[in-house]
Amino acid sequence: MDDVDATLEAAQLFKALSSVSRLTILRILRDGPSSVGALTEASGQSQPLVSQHLKVLRTAGLVAVTRTGREAMYSIADHHVTHVIDDAITHVLETNSSPDPRTNNPLKETIMAEEKLAEHTVVEHEHKSDCGHESVQHDDHVDYVHDGHKHAQHEDHYDEH
Repeated sequence: MDDVDATLEAAQLFKALSSVSRLTILRILRDGPSSVGALTEASGQSQPLVSQHLKVLRTAGLVAVTRTGREAMYSIADHHVTHVIDDAITHVLETNSSPDPRTNNPLKETIMAEEKLAEHTVVEHEHKSDCGHESVQHDDHVDYVHDGHKHAQHEDHYDEH
């Protein structure tokens, strides 16, 4: 794998880590394997949302699942990631404890609010004419109205308006 491919894969890793909810799940799993029910209780998230986040984390290779009968237990698949998360949190805590106001994050509350609003995007699907969402045709693309705002589909991502 060359540097370009590694950089692309790292970007995908950070995309999977870009959700407060998924980071919370990973931090809980750092302490040991857990069921969906236990993750739901510990994280304060709904069961469907926890399941959706676990799917993203499994797809990214960050979480493994083992099944015993009907019970699924989730665990960290790569402990390197827990070190990345811990280092990021340490960095934030060090930065936010600085007396220099320029290094504090004044957008913290805004980011948290946006994360709450954006959690619906975890359920990803391909928008198309029969997906059930209202479509708005433009010259060069189609926007789909979803959860009260528009999603513009591009080749490799969606823009939310």
